[in-house]
Amino acid sequence: MRLMITGVVLAAGASSRMGSQKLLLQLAGETVIGRTVRQVSASGVDEVLVVVGFEHERVAAALEGQECRVTVNADYAAGMGSSFRTAVAAMENSSAAMFALADQPFVTASEYRRLIEAYRANPPGIVSVRYGDVTAPPHLFDRQFFPELAALEHGARPVLQRHRDKTVVLHLPPEMLLDIDTREDYERAIERISAGR
Repeated sequence: MRLMITGVVLAAGASSRMGSQKLLLQLAGETVIGRTVRQVSASGVDEVLVVVGFEHERVAAALEGQECRVTVNADYAAGMGSSFRTAVAAMENSSAAMFALADQPFVTASEYRRLIEAYRANPPGIVSVRYGDVTAPPHLFDRQFFPELAALEHGARPVLQRHRDKTVVLHLPPEMLLDIDTREDYERAIERISAGR
């Protein structure tokens, strides 16, 4: 039986360090959120679920025309744990979920696909990513871990630490680890895209 994998894009944060909705900023002719959803969609997931919160109507409007489901995290101000809970509640039929951050523009469909392939080769378990010495999303979790994800206060690190024996670790280039949190991050991202990197 084919396992149903949902690609979850976490896009609920308040963009407090940017001072405005960073997910609607333009990168190479598309929004930051649009770029991420497009890459996740192209990875081979069975569906894409976008968890929105801050300015959710504007973010959802920016996704018109993309194949994805949008669910609203009304409690987004409580932190990332609330987005995991929102996502888990919206995934009744999923065998596993790959969680991506909406503001990581340099992780492409190819890298997301590697997580899916690693999971399909080693179910049921977790596929985690390291960029050099840093562990950071995307991460893929089998359904058995959904209750633990729904109990999180912040990021998924506690679940990863508890289940090292069930985790496959993929290594990605450190330069892919660029979150757009500040205006300087955004300017660096524009420079890299302009330079074709």
